[in-house]
Amino acid sequence: MTDSTVQDVLYKNGKIYTVDANDSWAQACAIKGNKFTFVGSNEEAEAIKAEKVVDLEGKMVLPGFIEAHAHVTWASIDAVFKVSLFGGECADDYLAAIRKFVEEHPDLPVYEGAGWENPMFEKTGPSRKLLDEICADKPMMMWSHDKHSLWVNTKAMEVCGITKDTQVPPGNIIEKEEDGTPKGTLREFAAIALVDPIKPVFSKENYKEAITWVQKHLAQYGITSMLDPILDLDENSIPALLEMSENGELICKTRGAYRSFENDPYKHIDLYEKTSARANSHMFKIDQMKIMADGVIEGKTGYLKEPYTGETEYCGDPIWDFDVLSQFCKKADLLGLDLHFHVIGDAAAAMVLDVLDDIEKDNPKRDRRCVMTHLQVVDPADYKRIADHDVTAVTNPYWHFKYRGFFEDIEVPYLGERAYKEYPMKSLTDAGIRLGAASDYNVTPIPAPLRGIQIGVTRVGIDEDSSDMDLVLAPEERVSVDQLVKAFTIGNAYACRMEDIAGSIEVGKCADMVILEKNIFEEPVDDIYKVKVCQTISEGKVIYEG
Repeated sequence: MTDSTVQDVLYKNGKIYTVDANDSWAQACAIKGNKFTFVGSNEEAEAIKAEKVVDLEGKMVLPGFIEAHAHVTWASIDAVFKVSLFGGECADDYLAAIRKFVEEHPDLPVYEGAGWENPMFEKTGPSRKLLDEICADKPMMMWSHDKHSLWVNTKAMEVCGITKDTQVPPGNIIEKEEDGTPKGTLREFAAIALVDPIKPVFSKENYKEAITWVQKHLAQYGITSMLDPILDLDENSIPALLEMSENGELICKTRGAYRSFENDPYKHIDLYEKTSARANSHMFKIDQMKIMADGVIEGKTGYLKEPYTGETEYCGDPIWDFDVLSQFCKKADLLGLDLHFHVIGDAAAAMVLDVLDDIEKDNPKRDRRCVMTHLQVVDPADYKRIADHDVTAVTNPYWHFKYRGFFEDIEVPYLGERAYKEYPMKSLTDAGIRLGAASDYNVTPIPAPLRGIQIGVTRVGIDEDSSDMDLVLAPEERVSVDQLVKAFTIGNAYACRMEDIAGSIEVGKCADMVILEKNIFEEPVDDIYKVKVCQTISEGKVIYEG
């Protein structure tokens, strides 16, 4: 760059952590178009001519945060078009919200909502009878906050033919009353699919409206790129994203993973290549395949090596038959898709590693970017295998504390001593495993990376005292602010095949950055989440200003 080159914007007098390979800090950066053209000192910046000069006044600048696992299409539809149960403190709160929504929308043929939490009900989940009291003549379906359970009323089960004789595959559960009657809670996707005939269908325009909303919502937290891990070819989310990309309506770079179907793995096998060829723009790509290896601990569907506490043999079940999973993953790998595995239990992790062994043995060598996400219970004996396969562990630090209602009431009773070692992070990094970090939004209702960074560092909940060791979950798994910043930026960029354009502030990369009011490296760790996001810049444009 010469002095005669006029830049669009010059930022100076900042504390810029570039997250480059040398962990460099800078004071100034310049942007032209959608790229960084200069990163350096204030003195070096004196020679730069720019249309606009911004004095950062000592504020901190980080690369734009990357959300490597967030259900942005589902979550945005939930927020815009469904009854929201997120944040409810008890079952009565949920019922009041549902009742209010029904009263305000008397003409809807089906009532759908999302956000209830398992600890608010019995271990076998909420009853259909609670919903029947609100509406008995129309189907009702309410998703749990983690999307692994569905609460339905009697009408929904009648319409869909769900009876005491209905069977579901291993790894799925229809919760029952004492006489065998379905209670009203369906766990995992094959069981939930029983109500597909009544599931509301959202149009492409509905999705476009919702995605427009969610991009702005995420931008307020400093997020400039996002990966949706379950894009369903049976829904209108992909057509909406394609059209928005083609029309220049995406303000956050969006990456996606196809939803797979364990009971019909090859139903869309002829569409993946064709769809990915079209979804291959700078702002929108689909190049991953999402695989559910198991369920969740709270539904007792996580797949463990040792039995659940109190059980003599039951360890949960894998979602897939191993041979079917291995063959499907090999096919997806040959199509050039990276595998993105939901992994909760240690047996699920080991099964995934066995699949990766099969792939590397049978398929041609290539640059694979496998992701394991969640990793609640991991056998230390498998750390080396994860590292050897160069798997990126996309962790969810937002959950790495003794979550009220979950830890003491569900995780300890179900896992025993394993609960006190759950969600490893430092152990993973010490084993040479690359870290990413994600919210799993809207499982995490507030997908603010600064909250995730704080919890990952302290291992206690927001507004809890990190010096009270009784509150800390596995203190030996605490990691540093720097490690979490890298997880939310360059680590996620690698997992999403974006490290050449995003994840760090470097000349030639996309001008994605977040300006923070204070330097989070200098703030007390219990106050990181309080630091204000002043601006979020994506592709050189301000997409949020606080």
